[in-house]
Amino acid sequence: MRIRKLPIRLGQDAEKEITLRLKAGDENAFEEIFYRYYKHLLAIGIKFLKNPDLAEDAVQDIFLKLWDHRDALNESYSIKNFLSVSMKNHVLNVIRNNHQSIWEYLSAEMEELNGEDTTSDAFQLQEYGTILEQGMQKLPPQREKVFRLRVFSGLDNEQVARQLSISVNTVKSQFTQATRFLKDYLSKHADLEGILPVLLFILFH
Repeated sequence: MRIRKLPIRLGQDAEKEITLRLKAGDENAFEEIFYRYYKHLLAIGIKFLKNPDLAEDAVQDIFLKLWDHRDALNESYSIKNFLSVSMKNHVLNVIRNNHQSIWEYLSAEMEELNGEDTTSDAFQLQEYGTILEQGMQKLPPQREKVFRLRVFSGLDNEQVARQLSISVNTVKSQFTQATRFLKDYLSKHADLEGILPVLLFILFH
């Protein structure tokens, strides 16, 4: 999609005027907002989702919701801020619903970049994988198994309990303790700006 470039900054009066036009159903106002903020929202999506296709779908969803719920807009509130907050909230839902595909996308990136001339992103991904593995190896054996089955195999508590022949309550307790430890371990040992928050969300939600 080719997006026409427009200045992203609007004066307060101009923002209020375009919001009022949008509320009135002005399609030209919607088109201007779309072209003005599309790339800004896409950048937010890519930063957190790491998957361009998911990011673009998220942006399209935000603009559809903007049009469908235009009557509820507050013209005294910055349209850019409104869209940015909406996008970040929507991205968290996308991560929650697509955590497995996002994880696979990141894993594929690591495999593709491994052994090649790497960029800073590749080094970050490789560092993350190494640090996470180190952290998991510090867990007690049963706790590590529970964590791997829950996060990497996508099993629920009941399935893990059956596979390991333990109670569901034990699975819940072991997983809670594992996630608490690994969150702390990653936060202390991983300096992965833009990647760590996403992966923490994927892993622990």
